[in-house]
Amino acid sequence: MSDKQKLFQERLARYLTALDCGKPDKVPISFSVGEWAVKYTNSTLQEVYYDIEKGNSITSQVLDETLSALDFDVFGGGISLWWPPMFDVMGSKLYKFPGISLEENSTFQYVEEEYMKADDYDEFTANPTGWLLTKYLPRISEEFSEPGSYRSCVALIKSAAAFAMANNSAAKGWESWLGQHGLVPAGTGFSKAPFDTLGDALRGMKGILLDIRRRPEKVLAACEAIIPHNIAYGMITAQGDTTFPCFMPLHRGAYPFLSLEQWMKFYWPSLKAVIEGLWAQGKRTFFFAEGDWTPYIERIAELPDKSILFIIDKTDPVKAKKVFGGRFCLYGGVPTTLLTYGKPKEVKECAKRMIDELGYDGGYVLAPGGVVMGDAKRENMLALIEAGREYGVY
Repeated sequence: MSDKQKLFQERLARYLTALDCGKPDKVPISFSVGEWAVKYTNSTLQEVYYDIEKGNSITSQVLDETLSALDFDVFGGGISLWWPPMFDVMGSKLYKFPGISLEENSTFQYVEEEYMKADDYDEFTANPTGWLLTKYLPRISEEFSEPGSYRSCVALIKSAAAFAMANNSAAKGWESWLGQHGLVPAGTGFSKAPFDTLGDALRGMKGILLDIRRRPEKVLAACEAIIPHNIAYGMITAQGDTTFPCFMPLHRGAYPFLSLEQWMKFYWPSLKAVIEGLWAQGKRTFFFAEGDWTPYIERIAELPDKSILFIIDKTDPVKAKKVFGGRFCLYGGVPTTLLTYGKPKEVKECAKRMIDELGYDGGYVLAPGGVVMGDAKRENMLALIEAGREYGVY
């Protein structure tokens, strides 16, 4: 076994012990190379988005430089989330990317519209996949405006090829980053809360807020129909892996977007069903709870022990530890705003406080409390790692 393989096994044991609410030798530290890294290079976000290899190269460079001086365990990912040509070849209306529709150093933007109409509910609920193919794709992509046409068939081939190219490049990047440095991935696979699937991509914010008042039973029926798809998608995108948690960004669930009564009726039942469905197959959920989830802590505690990894953003960490301690691993706690506007000393003080409050008996991963934005400071990211190793030894 090589030194890198031994290092991987040490970090893997550390991470898995924390996920199972145990006490490893050290508090695991999670680190990601986000868009913030680009401003420390001679590149623009436009170049990084459209040139996958350049993005992979910058990620490798940051990892090389960071790990030559500091040590962390868990790697959350590289710079760009999307490869624009995947969407360009189908004439997608969903996103705007830097350098084309936006300034060259602006992050991508999602264009939210009511791509699903209110009178589509019954058809969607009866056959979600069929509706997506025949109604949704033509509405979001110019090249698919005439399903079955020569134009749409060519666009389907081109977009599928572009998607495969992007996935292949991403896989090679991950293989290099993890293999060369002995790092552990934060998670594998992706899924969503059914209410978010409906409220993000299909009905939009305006549409879903009207629907829960005007047609609540149709919202509930649609969420119920989405449950098996989101369970299957989580396992498929993880390629069946059950070692690492499935990433689940939770967009409309933070308080006070919905009242507690609305949350209990519309958001929680189908989300709980997806998490329990994944857990039944041995797959833990990365419960990416950005925002404040404090009012819902007791309900979330209904989930099976160790079935989630719960991220602390604005949720009360003391209450989360009191209710979840020993049952769910906690992750994060360092505000992303502090990484942008704070100083290294403040970041280290915050990290120490989180270790003292959340990780004193194990079951904790030190990390930012959400997605680190492009204006974060490099010195603050490094200070987070420094604090973890300085204060996170049991």
